[in-house]
Amino acid sequence: MPRPVRIGNAHGFWGDRIEAAAEMLAAEPDLDYVTLDFLAEVSMSLLAVQRSRDPKSGWPRDVVEVVRSLIPYWLGGGRCRLITNGGGLNPLACAQACQQVLLEAGCGDRVIAIVDGDDVLEPLRAETVDALLRHNLDTGEPLSSVRERLVTANAYLGAQPLAEALSRGADIVITGRVADPSLTVAACAHFHGWAWDDWPRLAGATIAGHLIECGTQVTGGISTDWLSVPNVDRIGFPIVEVAEDASFFVTKPRGTGGWVNEQTVKEQLVYEIGDPGAYLSPDVTVSFLSLQVSEEGSDRVRVSGAVGRPAPATYKVSATYRGGFRAAGELTICGVDAVAKARRAGHAVLERLRHDGATFRESIVECLGAGACDPRRMTDEASNHLTETVLRIAVADDSRDVVERFSRELMPLITAGPPGTTGYAAGRPRVQPVFRYWPCLIERDGITPRVEVLPSSAVQRRQDSVSGMALATGDAESVSRVIPAASAVPLTNSGLRSRLGDIATARSGDKGIHANIGVIARRAGDFDRLCREVTVERVAAHLGIDDLDRVQRFELPNLGALNFVIRGILTNSLRVDAQGKTLGQVLLQMPLT
Repeated sequence: MPRPVRIGNAHGFWGDRIEAAAEMLAAEPDLDYVTLDFLAEVSMSLLAVQRSRDPKSGWPRDVVEVVRSLIPYWLGGGRCRLITNGGGLNPLACAQACQQVLLEAGCGDRVIAIVDGDDVLEPLRAETVDALLRHNLDTGEPLSSVRERLVTANAYLGAQPLAEALSRGADIVITGRVADPSLTVAACAHFHGWAWDDWPRLAGATIAGHLIECGTQVTGGISTDWLSVPNVDRIGFPIVEVAEDASFFVTKPRGTGGWVNEQTVKEQLVYEIGDPGAYLSPDVTVSFLSLQVSEEGSDRVRVSGAVGRPAPATYKVSATYRGGFRAAGELTICGVDAVAKARRAGHAVLERLRHDGATFRESIVECLGAGACDPRRMTDEASNHLTETVLRIAVADDSRDVVERFSRELMPLITAGPPGTTGYAAGRPRVQPVFRYWPCLIERDGITPRVEVLPSSAVQRRQDSVSGMALATGDAESVSRVIPAASAVPLTNSGLRSRLGDIATARSGDKGIHANIGVIARRAGDFDRLCREVTVERVAAHLGIDDLDRVQRFELPNLGALNFVIRGILTNSLRVDAQGKTLGQVLLQMPLT
């Protein structure tokens, strides 16, 4: 039986730890692949601004630093291959910069390939008729409403061109926009030689990629019980060991902090998935409803049972457009009635501007520490015991001049506002351009991914078109494991369960203007109660939502979990939590009956 392919992820977002890949390979030098994920939905617009100033830019410079950090590993004989979407809007320029660094260090035998063809900006700009596929997936608006303001438009490519790059001998594959799990799917399909219509195997690999794409989120990062997670100062990045049948283990490098257990895996499984019966990727349509998760050793969790169906007939497009300007500023208010004073001060700023003829398309006054992350907002009466808060005011408008006027009005509160005002060292708020997200679809036959191997004397070194590596046989390393102690379960002061967080954990995130909240029973016996208590009606009431049609509930009895999609709750992009990351924690405060 072929051995499993071992894949680590050492970057979950643009801004993650540059040293993580080198640290991972120092601990696990025999990994077959390391993936690096750099791109969020709006990343491309930031890169477009970068490229407008320098045609050779348009990609995260951190990519070169990660490659530089791996040179000692490769010079020492390491064979692990790298797959990353860090090419952004300019994979070729990114690859050339990486190649130059490798050549200068005497590591020029690394073969680099790029994958592009995801850029669909010109087709979207050129269309004169608004096809239904181009309508905003979240709002239904026609593309014509933003076409002239489009900045970027990139289709989410799948794994097949990445696997082709590996088959052509690439040690490093640098892509533009691809679906995040496809980085892992490409490695698995290439290593095991899977067919591209082997839906069950592609589904299993997609689940593996989904689990590790956000880095340490599956090894204890942002876990509900984060206070119990060991050694978070050196939390390890995740590794999956994917068998030929696409079942797999989730683990992490030896000697690192954090933990991998049933809770961390389930929390990440339900993260930003929408309908768990039809998770869409460009490679396969996946059902989570038959997944099985079990701890089989210390920091070792097995996942199996993925079900796959053919991929969608279209690619999803992540487009961005110019949405005006914004500014946000903060001041700390201390003393009795701090929240009431802060709110009065914030509204006074906006009222003064209104009297002077300055109105905004959007504005918000928030008191951090007084329920700003709760959609219902804490009332003044409920927060009157607080003696400290951070006043946050944010505005947005199409006119830069109007936003500039706001930026000059916050600091006068230092002398004209309430007593106990401080925190003004940052100075006036900065006016920044706003780029908004436009998700839509495009026909697959309109996309032609392109694979290019950069010229190198090492290109002929190998052409491993089937496996990419010699497939070793035999059992994986047998290691004695110890099952970790169960996570601490918080109790109220009386020791009685009274809030959702006492019987469940949660994780939340954004899907455009919608939010996704996964809720997982702490114990198998609590799932029935979870289903009874956490209804659409109660969730809507707790989150201050009047229209029940905006709340969808999906059941995953195999995982002891529920998944909620809250439509339109993130429409106000000025909120301090514009991505819904706190909504899971807000929901865990819901009283139980």
